[in-house]
Amino acid sequence: MTAPQITKSTDEHITTLALNAPEKLNALSLEMRDALIEALQTSFMDDACEAVVITGAGGVFSSGGDIRAPRPEAQAVARTVRLKIGRLQELVRLVCHSPKPVVAAVDGKAYGAGLSLVLACDAVVAAEGAQFCAAFGKVGFIPDAGLLYTLPRRIGGARAQHLMLSARAVDTPEALSMGLVDVVAPRAALLATATTEARRLAHIAPLAFSAIKSLGTGGCNTLEEAFAAEQRLQPLLALSHDYGEARAAFAERRKPSYRGH
Repeated sequence: MTAPQITKSTDEHITTLALNAPEKLNALSLEMRDALIEALQTSFMDDACEAVVITGAGGVFSSGGDIRAPRPEAQAVARTVRLKIGRLQELVRLVCHSPKPVVAAVDGKAYGAGLSLVLACDAVVAAEGAQFCAAFGKVGFIPDAGLLYTLPRRIGGARAQHLMLSARAVDTPEALSMGLVDVVAPRAALLATATTEARRLAHIAPLAFSAIKSLGTGGCNTLEEAFAAEQRLQPLLALSHDYGEARAAFAERRKPSYRGH
């Protein structure tokens, strides 16, 4: 029986999805992309799920695209590449616009499209010894899966350009210092730390979380756009149940119980 491309586990409302092809260093095959998209969609629709952690099995996050897959006939190359990139873009888009927090728990290598998937997440927790690399140029490709957008937003334009042009690997201490990683944990505590981070993000009121996230992915490029977003969204949020609940919980010195409306 073939092992599932994605394995799923739950810890008190936090869902962990693990890329599960360690014999291929969790390369993002077309089948794995489809399986992860389906697993994420199911998790986002599950009311019992408050946040998602994405990790990799076998001590590695992902080596990137599956370049070991058979090369198609010449006339089908462009069509096949568009199909594969399209599914990868759909995956990254799903994570970037998710209604719930998504945390990357990175052990071992996060290379190429694996790095792109990591940077689509809301927070990055890395194990000691993890490595990050925009390795696309080494196989004759440009960075894809949104990395041309997400990497500069994470670490700045000049530094991102250098990493993409040099295709050099970055270890955990350097990744933390440049802002590529948010939290570093011992390998044995990686998933526990990532789950704690996911739970911390899930404490934010759901409507506010979705609004902040949507504006962070390109909704506010100037000060005036930020002002306009505030004028548009803040009055609507003030009418929500969650805002009233937050005020009541603050006055009563208790934890709020949000409903997402």
